[in-house]
Amino acid sequence: MKKRAELITKISLLKQKIDQCLDNRDREGFIQLSYELKVCQRYLGTLMKHQENSFIERLDQNRDKFFHL
Repeated sequence: MKKRAELITKISLLKQKIDQCLDNRDREGFIQLSYELKVCQRYLGTLMKHQENSFIERLDQNRDKFFHL
């Protein structure tokens, strides 16, 4: 959870820096920050998918426990 929050914060800051690069017409900075943004977004997506899959797996494993009365 903490890692996701850090990534979301970093993504937000990168977007702000990219906007500054566009305002200043800094092509090199734009390219570098855009690449870093893509990496962070993909990593966040991977974390989200992994968390969702883990939740579904735990739910499947514990399904019988919920319906035993």
